[in-house]
Amino acid sequence: MLICQDQRSGNGCGAENPDGTANCQRCGLSLRFAVHLHDPGTRVGHYEIMRMIGYGTYGAVYEAQDLRDPTRRVALKETFEAAMIVRFQQEFDALSQLSHPNLPHYYEVFEDDGCGYLVMEFIPGQSLDEILNRQKAPLSEQFLIGYAEQLCDLLSYLHSQHPPVIHRDIKPANIRVTPEGMVKLVDFGLFKQGIQRTRQTLHGLGTLEYMPLEQFDWSGGTDQRSDIYSLGATFYHLLTRHYPISAPKRMIKEKDPLRSPQRLNGHVSRHVSEAIMRAMSRLPPDRYPNAEAFKRDLLGKTQRYIQGAMIRRRLVAQAQFIYSLAWKPGGHILASGGEDRGVHLWRPSDGALLGKLRGHSGKVLALAWHPDDDLLASAGADRTIRIWRSADLSLVTKIERHRDTVTCLAWSPDGEVLASGSGDTVYLWAQDGTPISEIRCAERAKIYSLAWRPDGQMLAVGYDDHEIRLWQIAEHLSVFNLQGHTGCVYSLAWSPDGQSLASASADTTLRLWHLANGRLVDELRRHKNWAAKLAWSPAGGGEGQPWLWRVSDTSLCLVITGHRNYVYCVIWNPDGQALASCGADSTVRLWRTDGTPISLLIGHSDWVQALAWCPDGDSLASASLDGSVQLWKMV
Repeated sequence: MLICQDQRSGNGCGAENPDGTANCQRCGLSLRFAVHLHDPGTRVGHYEIMRMIGYGTYGAVYEAQDLRDPTRRVALKETFEAAMIVRFQQEFDALSQLSHPNLPHYYEVFEDDGCGYLVMEFIPGQSLDEILNRQKAPLSEQFLIGYAEQLCDLLSYLHSQHPPVIHRDIKPANIRVTPEGMVKLVDFGLFKQGIQRTRQTLHGLGTLEYMPLEQFDWSGGTDQRSDIYSLGATFYHLLTRHYPISAPKRMIKEKDPLRSPQRLNGHVSRHVSEAIMRAMSRLPPDRYPNAEAFKRDLLGKTQRYIQGAMIRRRLVAQAQFIYSLAWKPGGHILASGGEDRGVHLWRPSDGALLGKLRGHSGKVLALAWHPDDDLLASAGADRTIRIWRSADLSLVTKIERHRDTVTCLAWSPDGEVLASGSGDTVYLWAQDGTPISEIRCAERAKIYSLAWRPDGQMLAVGYDDHEIRLWQIAEHLSVFNLQGHTGCVYSLAWSPDGQSLASASADTTLRLWHLANGRLVDELRRHKNWAAKLAWSPAGGGEGQPWLWRVSDTSLCLVITGHRNYVYCVIWNPDGQALASCGADSTVRLWRTDGTPISLLIGHSDWVQALAWCPDGDSLASASLDGSVQLWKMV
């Protein structure tokens, strides 16, 4: 493959052209000095190219398969320049002897057809630059602190070597976050992703906005304080979404023009802002002498948020959306269903995959364990329900009478009846899959939520026509139509005594209803966006933080702040002493009942949209759009 980019000048449109093409098929530029990349399937040394990760004027990075070891994927770093092969050898000699959890492993260096190749561990996940661009908002301080601790510890390790190892190109694009929440410092400094231009770089010296002044000096007078500057500039960018002013531009002014992170983002703590500004001091003597001192000031007196060590197991490896989670009563099995059309069963004690229940031909959107038996119901886009026996992974029955996607499932408290919502109809099924009845509540209105009253005598149904309908199951009698919402009803939750019902809607409100007369007790109109999830003890949901309400008088008890994007799920642990929340900032957070943070659980690389506590309260499962289910052990 030839990329329309002249290696001498950098000019070109970036279009891909087949090998042997004389002029770019898009812009007509001569491809004599174009960037030449390997196509997937090409063999280089002992490695087969799987895909191109990134490229630049001077080289490229590929994901490749080690043909000598089928289990090993590697990152193959290629240089087009003969002079750089010596630098590759120097880099390998320096780094292959190091061993640290936040560094990739380096395997070998070799030459092939005039190019040099450095072979290193392939790091799955995303770079901090990709995470920042994806969420389109600054990273939260709490989110960053978990990474900052790891990076400062890594720099302390590198700088303690004899001689010290100085990275000289720390920036968000060179920090990757694995699916387990571990950061890895890599060096893709010479490359850019796809055909997009990177920020301006100096060949072999770094990226301008993250470079300290001394790094512009070709004499190379850098030390550990140079890396501390770059790390501070990296944190500056992540917390503000503003590139730092380059060091030369800062030096031409008598007064430093760099504004503090706190001025650009009021959510940044004063001590964190001050620590970053000191790390980015224009002159080396004014910076922190070492990374440990920088870390100490970053943490200040704040909570040491638990991150990587809290992760017990990442249960799902493939990049498929997970739509539903369900713990078996007793907590011995966790089920997950998603985009890959299968239902996975996991053993939480060691993370072992017990089996994959196959048969659905569409996304699995809903799961429900039978309250007393070994039965699991699954349903989704293929319009079917399947009831499985987890002991032997057998299919007990398949239910096919739905006319639309099945969006929700709920077993009655006694386990005798399974309710399913599909289109505008609620279906009731016996435990063996025998149909009991259909309740068509509203023509052309779609069902989004179901909730059995604790005594099993009544079923609440939420619709996209903004109404809630309560059905007395024994008589198939509609008791109340609860009207008042002006948006789709996404969540319903009965109070433990069955006397009140809470509802959450796309109209941004939570509503409390009294069962005796269907009267609206109160409307909790405080949210600025969709109220997406409810959990009794008492209630919560929302847009950027969980909200706690006192049900007796509907007063607002507490607003818990911390999430930097939408909150998709809140759930109380079984004893009601802790609250878990998750959302679009890719984090899971644990809170005490007074709103004090307990821990920040970092490990997902995309929005976290579902949570489920193990019945014993010792484990928490989270599902994300990154295709993983994370299992967290509470310590």
